[in-house]
Amino acid sequence: MRLDKALVLAGRRGQGPSGAKDVSRRILLGLPVLERALLTAFQAGVREFILIGEDAEAGKAILSSLGDDKRFKVKGMRLEYVPLSGLADVVRREGLRGRFWLMDGDLVFAPAVLEKAAQADPGEDRDLLVVHGLETGEPGQRPMIKTADDGRTVEAFGEDAGGRAASYAGVGLCSGETLARLAGAFTKRGSVRLDAGVLAETFDPARTVAFDSGPDFCETVISKASAKRAERYLIGTARKPTDGFFSRNFNRYVSTFLTQKLLKINVSPMEISAVVVFVGLLSGWLEGRGGYRNAVLGAFLFELASIIDGCDGENARLTFRSSKLGGTLDVAGDALIFVFFFMNLPIGLYRSTWNNLWLILGGLCLLSMILFYVQFSIYTQRSGIGNHIVAVVKDIEKSAGRPGFTGKIDWIASKIAPIYRRDFFATWVFLFILFGGAKLFVGILTVLTPVEAVYMFFYSRRRLRQEKTAEVEV
Repeated sequence: MRLDKALVLAGRRGQGPSGAKDVSRRILLGLPVLERALLTAFQAGVREFILIGEDAEAGKAILSSLGDDKRFKVKGMRLEYVPLSGLADVVRREGLRGRFWLMDGDLVFAPAVLEKAAQADPGEDRDLLVVHGLETGEPGQRPMIKTADDGRTVEAFGEDAGGRAASYAGVGLCSGETLARLAGAFTKRGSVRLDAGVLAETFDPARTVAFDSGPDFCETVISKASAKRAERYLIGTARKPTDGFFSRNFNRYVSTFLTQKLLKINVSPMEISAVVVFVGLLSGWLEGRGGYRNAVLGAFLFELASIIDGCDGENARLTFRSSKLGGTLDVAGDALIFVFFFMNLPIGLYRSTWNNLWLILGGLCLLSMILFYVQFSIYTQRSGIGNHIVAVVKDIEKSAGRPGFTGKIDWIASKIAPIYRRDFFATWVFLFILFGGAKLFVGILTVLTPVEAVYMFFYSRRRLRQEKTAEVEV
C-alpha cells in the first residue's frame, strides 16, 4: 500500500498549528520548522502534500517561498495549499479518499517514525495516532490520549481521561472517512488547531490505535524548551556512523558548534568547502616554507581544515542540501589538500636542513600518493562503493575472513586501515610536528604510502573479481 500523501496543518501567520505564536516560521538550524517537516516526510517516502491553513494570503506566501527553493523542485514532490474554506473540496476529491498522513506543520521527527508507523498500519478502516509518554513531552502542551495497559488500545481523549496517559506526538495515519470528520471539526471551530476536542470529535477510540514513537524523535516545536530538544536531536543526526575515533571524541564537538553558528548566518555547504580548501592549501604552503614555527602553524591549520571539513557535510544534512556534486567536490578537495600538504612537508625539511634526502623521500611519497588515488578512483567507480576514502577504509576493515582475504597481510590491513582516515592523520601529524618529530613522520610516511598504494592495487582487483564471481553465482 502506498502511503505517500500527507495533510499538513500549516496554521496561519502568527499562529502555528498548536496555537503557539510564530511557531510555523521558527528557524531551527538554518531551516524553518514547516519546511523541515515537509523535507523530512519526503525523505520518508511522502510525495504529495496538502497544506491546510486559515489564511489564503498566507498560503500564497508559503507556496511562493517554497517555489523559490530548489529543495522543493525535486521530481515527484507535489505541494498544494488549501485555506480552511476550501477543505470541503479536498474531502470530495477522489485523490484523498485513500489513507493519508496527518501532520502538524511544527513537527520535528525522525524519518523512521513514519516508516515504523506505516509498518504498524492497523488497516483501511482504522486510524493510528503516534504518541509518546509525558516524560518526553511537556504536560499540558499537547492533547492527551488515554490508552489501555497495552499502550496501543485507545480508550479516550482529553486531560481528564485518566488511565494510562500518553500525549499526541503530532502525526497520525488516517482513513478517508476520518478526513471528512476532521474537516467538519475544523470548519465548526474556524481553526486548524488540533486540540483534544478535535481529536475526540474526529477519532473514534474503538477504531483508533496508538503507536509509541519509542526511541525515535518526534516532537512538535511549541516552546523554547521543545525547540532546544529538537535542536539537540538534529545536531545528533549531523554526525556520521562512519566517524573515526578522533572525529567521534573531538572533531565533531567542535565542528557541530561551528556549524550551528554558520547556519545562523546562512553559510552554504559549498562556501564551507571552499574555506576548507583554502585553509588546507595554506597549511601546505606554510609547511613548504621551512622552520619549526611555520611547520607547527601549518600542521595546526591542517588539523583545523580536517575539523571544518565536517561542517560542510553537517550543514548539508541539516538543511537537506546534500548533492552528488557536493560529495564529489568534497572528496576532490580532501585529496588535493592531503597531497599538497605532504608534498610540502619534505620541502620544508629540505629548506630547514638543505639535505637532498628529504626531496627524494618527498618525491617517493608523492608518486605513491598519486598511484593510490588513481587506483582508488578506478575502484570506487567500478565497485560503486562510494567516492569517499572512508567507504574504502570501512570495506577493508571488514575484509578479513572473506573468501580470498584470509591471509595475515589482509588481517593486518583490516586492523590498521583506520590510520588512513583523515581525522587520524591530521591529529597525529600535528602532534608529531608540535613535538619536533617532523623528520620521523616523513620517514614513517615514506614507508606507509608505497605500502598503501601496493596493497590498494591488489586489494581492489581481488574485490572486483569477488564481486563478479558473486554476480555469476546469483
